[in-house]
Amino acid sequence: MTGLMLKDLLILRKNMRTYLLFIILYGGLAATGVWSPEFVGGFIMVLTAILPMNVFAYDKQAKWDTYGLALPVGRTKTVAARYAVLLLLCLFGVLLECAIGVAMIAMGKLEEPGTYLATCTVCGLIAALTNAVLLPFLYKFGPEQARIALFVLMGFIVLLGVLFLGPLGGAEWLESLGEPTPAQIASIPFIAAIVGVVLLAVSFLLSRHFYGTKDV
Repeated sequence: MTGLMLKDLLILRKNMRTYLLFIILYGGLAATGVWSPEFVGGFIMVLTAILPMNVFAYDKQAKWDTYGLALPVGRTKTVAARYAVLLLLCLFGVLLECAIGVAMIAMGKLEEPGTYLATCTVCGLIAALTNAVLLPFLYKFGPEQARIALFVLMGFIVLLGVLFLGPLGGAEWLESLGEPTPAQIASIPFIAAIVGVVLLAVSFLLSRHFYGTKDV
């Protein structure tokens, strides 16, 4: 299983180098005040949601499934290794967000750390939700159809915001909650982590089922 995780990380290393360059560039723009630090944190989690799809695309191009199933690993461990890599990517993204936040605070560019923390946490939860929905589609239909599902999911989230957040007074309700307390802000990452793990656990069970019945 460790070898499968290493294989996925080696596949992603070139993409991760490119994305790190973008993050450094965007972080520099945030330091100069062109973009907000929250935008950089959100961008990191968007990349976290996209990276797993690249692994599936490379695997299909190399016909990995035909070879991988001949190894004495089993389908369950194969799926578990991919989800473990996803968790590592999420953890790396969170640590990178924290590092950017600390750097911005040191430079005096981040006046509301609580807002930054809440924004990055929400973006991380959205990334977990996106992967929880996307990975079963990837195992069931492959990267091409799953990419369409990703766009549909993103459009659905935007549509929900347009239809319900504005017309039904959702924005006013959020404003009426007032400024969150430090205790509430500190609890946000823990709640988001629990919700994200639960979503990915359900997603793993679905992916294991789809990959277990897949004829390659």
